[in-house]
Amino acid sequence: MSASFLGRIARVLMGTIGAQLITMGVMLLLVRLYTPADLGEFSVWLSFATIAAVAITGRYEMAIFNCNGAPDIQAILKLIFIIAVLSSLGIVGTAMLWDGVFYNLPPVISIFWVSLVAVIFGIGMNKVVLSLLTYQQAFNKLGISRISLAACIAVAQVIAAYFSQGVSGLIHGQVIGVITATGLSLLWINITWLRGSISSSWLSVKEMACRHKNFPKFSLTADLLNTAASQLPVIFIAARFGSEAAGWFALTLKMMGAPISLLAASVLDVFKEQAARDFRVQGNCYRIFLKTFFVLASLAIVPFGIFALVGEWIFGLLFGQEWVESGRYAVLLIPLFFMRFVVSPLSYTIYIAQKQKLDLLWQIGLLLFTWLCFTFSQEIDSALWSYSIGYAVMYMIYFWISYRAAKGESQ
Repeated sequence: MSASFLGRIARVLMGTIGAQLITMGVMLLLVRLYTPADLGEFSVWLSFATIAAVAITGRYEMAIFNCNGAPDIQAILKLIFIIAVLSSLGIVGTAMLWDGVFYNLPPVISIFWVSLVAVIFGIGMNKVVLSLLTYQQAFNKLGISRISLAACIAVAQVIAAYFSQGVSGLIHGQVIGVITATGLSLLWINITWLRGSISSSWLSVKEMACRHKNFPKFSLTADLLNTAASQLPVIFIAARFGSEAAGWFALTLKMMGAPISLLAASVLDVFKEQAARDFRVQGNCYRIFLKTFFVLASLAIVPFGIFALVGEWIFGLLFGQEWVESGRYAVLLIPLFFMRFVVSPLSYTIYIAQKQKLDLLWQIGLLLFTWLCFTFSQEIDSALWSYSIGYAVMYMIYFWISYRAAKGESQ
């Protein structure tokens, strides 16, 4: 593996580690400012926001890496903004109907619907900004952007706890943090792209929409299913086992899922640029695919093995006895987190090779599996264990699909 590739990973990784240190550090304070029930209700609200944020851009931000110049990027940016505005209107309507459809869940969606729309729009725009920074190969700034996002949210949620009671502090802090961090990162984007997007012709916007139609047609559906599958457990747990159990599970995801996802994303930020370039030139990217796989597996195996032995004790030590249940959940979910860390970045080869149909079929299977686990399990332990093992098996299948896609013309 080239020194330049490893260097780019290291630059992004440093920013990601900084962001995660902030996220994990502030949780030590947040668990003393908010109750498990507060965190559970907030997680239901944030789960809905996370799912909707996937659709807010139509996944056209993924098409940025297939652009050949400034005119293409400008047209894509204008297209994304139009889709985001129209999607926001649909989100408002859904929020208004929330209580009538999901009567077993906390009514946080309908109560905080304005904040919901704002944070969804902010998350969507943040993804676009990060994609543009990656396209510019501004990996130092990309790392700083991740740190600023974590820091802005952390500071805002802590301060909000002293001005708002209960779940409202977490929600308002999330909104302020996301919007502030996105605005700061926007300052690093090539200003000509932003200005040019305003004057980009409708014909060019339509042309880009048609040229990259597979992203909303297949990738959007697949990513919605994937995000829903990852967020639905919080919603199901809140509905079946209460807000307190959802809060414990949310802390598990925050302390395990978020660091793993962002560390893997650091590799992805560099891998997708290198893999896309190899695929354009050579017709395949399986060499960088395999090299990245071995890097990820090597990074993961020892930490996960140690955590399996002492994970529950660590949670109790750091967060107190009120949150020790989160540590038990984390140990049950180790197979899931390990496979997610190793396989998720590599799955980007499916987009590069335009194999979105296979991805869609896998995502449908994953969503169905998630629904079965949390619908028919009578105890939360059995639900989490079956979910963890089954999810790991699904990721093994995903790895095989991604490898076949990476081989491209050479397969």
